[in-house]
Formats: sequence, structure tokens, C-alpha cells
Amino acid sequence: MTYNSNIAPHVSSSSFGQVVVDAFADLRDAFARRRAYRTTARDLNALSDYELADIGVTRDMIADIARSGAARV
Repeated sequence: MTYNSNIAPHVSSSSFGQVVVDAFADLRDAFARRRAYRTTARDLNALSDYELADIGVTRDMIADIARSGAARV
């Protein structure tokens, strides 16, 4: 009888230390993406409607633009 588990496949092939390092790297990356999102959204929200219109952006597009920018970090 064999036992298969798909709960955390990376754990079985990696040492505990590597799992911890990977978790911290993922956390660091998530913080970087969040920081990029906040910075982009803050900067775009600081612009006037006229300035946003000059670059072809409306206020309702800001969240999507910030999200797509943060995804590239």
C-alpha cells in the first residue's frame, strides 16, 4: 500500500530550512508587490483629473493599473 499526499509536495523533497527560506522569500516578494501597488495607486490618486486625462487614465482605472504594475515586480 502506498501513501500519496498532495498537501505540500515541496516539503517532502526539501529540508525544513529550505522551506523556511522559501517562505520568507515568498513573504518578501508579497511585501514588494504590495509596496509597488500602494506607491502606484498613491501617485496616480495624487494627480488631478486633468493630468490623468492627459495620460489617458480615469480614476476608476487606477486600481487596475496599480494591480498590473505590482504583478510585474
